[in-house]
Amino acid sequence: MIPETRTTILRLAKTLFGPAEWPHIESSLETCLPAHTQTLFVDGELCAFVIVNRTENGNAFFSYCGVSPAHQGKGYGSKLLKMAIHSIFQVDYPAIQLYVDDWNKDARRLYERLGFKQVGVAYVAGSDCALMELRRLSKIEDNCVLKASA
Repeated sequence: MIPETRTTILRLAKTLFGPAEWPHIESSLETCLPAHTQTLFVDGELCAFVIVNRTENGNAFFSYCGVSPAHQGKGYGSKLLKMAIHSIFQVDYPAIQLYVDDWNKDARRLYERLGFKQVGVAYVAGSDCALMELRRLSKIEDNCVLKASA
């Protein structure tokens, strides 16, 4: 990942997440899968990002996702996550996992619309969270799902 992109993601992330999360975001960026970590710019400004890492069991993991407040509710988060899902499932990852805070109902609805299912619960960074997962389908099914949800 080029340093400018990393710096731009960190700048937006620091407006979306509290200071306790900043070292974790930086660590996630250092170990991310650059080919699958996605950014979305509108009029030259970063409006959304997703940092993708790999889990110990070989799944892709959405470590951090964010959309700038000025761009929320306009479909950018959905578009970005679809791009990341498509990129990840072009490679042989069996699933994508993520944690979503229980209080973040809008994010959870977005993940469910994209096909994620809750597979567990956890307590992460001081919050109760759902562990959600999207299993990889066959390549033909992946393409149909992505085209249908576009």
